[in-house]
Amino acid sequence: MMELEQVRVRFVRQDGKELAADETDWGLTAIDGAAAPQYQVYTSDQARGDGSFVTGRRVAARDLEFSAAVMDAGSNAVLRKAALSFFRPGVEYRIYLTYLGTTRWITGELTAFKAPSGPVGEAQTFSVYFLCAKPFWQSVDDFGQDIAAITPCWGWPYMDHPIFGVRAAVANFAREVVFDYDGDVPSYFKATITCDGPVTNPRLTGGEGYVRILTGMQQGDVLTIDFEAARVQMNGENILAKVDRASSFSAMKMGPGENRVSFSADVGENGMHVVLYYNKQYLGV
Repeated sequence: MMELEQVRVRFVRQDGKELAADETDWGLTAIDGAAAPQYQVYTSDQARGDGSFVTGRRVAARDLEFSAAVMDAGSNAVLRKAALSFFRPGVEYRIYLTYLGTTRWITGELTAFKAPSGPVGEAQTFSVYFLCAKPFWQSVDDFGQDIAAITPCWGWPYMDHPIFGVRAAVANFAREVVFDYDGDVPSYFKATITCDGPVTNPRLTGGEGYVRILTGMQQGDVLTIDFEAARVQMNGENILAKVDRASSFSAMKMGPGENRVSFSADVGENGMHVVLYYNKQYLGV
């Protein structure tokens, strides 16, 4: 078995059910695929001369494998039955892996599950396999806080949230924040803008571009923007058609190092309360 304080995994099925290999019922015996994913580089031969030139590059989907064994063979029947029932095809799992004191999570689709029928007196085992279409590990944070409760401050304080990731809040008078992103690969924001009064054409600026929504907002209106999915809603209604055509959702991607994000509006920017959500993304655990 692997040492408890160093290595453990928790599988959370999309219906909220959980199974852990943390040396309570099950102990991990092997992990494969948790380090760097596969990188793919595409080339084309030079028409003249030697070699080739790079035409594209990407990070491939990630394959993950975990193997575990029952800690107490006296619990073989109960634990084997529970594992057989827990791992189901066609279901997404969120996988939390702790390795050498670092915990991160990733979402995967079950591709295979094996539970050999070994001698009944020996510890039962299983191996489970996942395909992670999005190959990057996400930051895991163990606390959250109601951003609305934050008192005025000089910038956008940020904190961790177990679902949304890091949350950055904006005091009404602080219109720009500069902060360091220490993830390995870029990550997109999600933003929520709540109005304390009339606002016209709110705008968020990041990197070398911006996203501007051509709409009027009143007190209590809530605007949500998912920059990765290019989705914009106000009070739950899709208003993507109201996005300024010069907007760039990809500009709201944070890269490793220093990042600047600001907000403004044609009218009423003092009435905007902005909250940003993001998860730091990593190549491995």
